[in-house]
Amino acid sequence: MSETYKIETRFCGGCNCYFDRESLYEHLKKQLSGVCDFFLYSQEADERADLVLLINGCQSECLLTEAYDTKVLLINNKNYENAVGLIKEYLKLNEN
Repeated sequence: MSETYKIETRFCGGCNCYFDRESLYEHLKKQLSGVCDFFLYSQEADERADLVLLINGCQSECLLTEAYDTKVLLINNKNYENAVGLIKEYLKLNEN
C-alpha cells in the first residue's frame, strides 16, 4: 500500500506575479495525483499536512512571515518550473 502525502497550499496575494500561480497549482495536482492530495489552507481545516506549499508569484517571500509546524517549500518565479521535482525531493519520493 502506498502512502498519499497531504500538501497544504497557500497562495500569496498576487500583487506582483511573474507566472500563473493557479495554472501551476492545477499542473501540480495533475502530475502528482495518486501520490499527493492537495488542499487549500483554511483556518477551519482540521487536516495535518506533510508539506506546506507556499506559492509566491515573485521573490518577495511574503508567505514566510508565519511559523509552520511541518516542512515548508517556497515556490516563486525562480523555481516554479521545477516545482514537481522539488516536491518529490522534499517528500523523498522515489522515481519509478
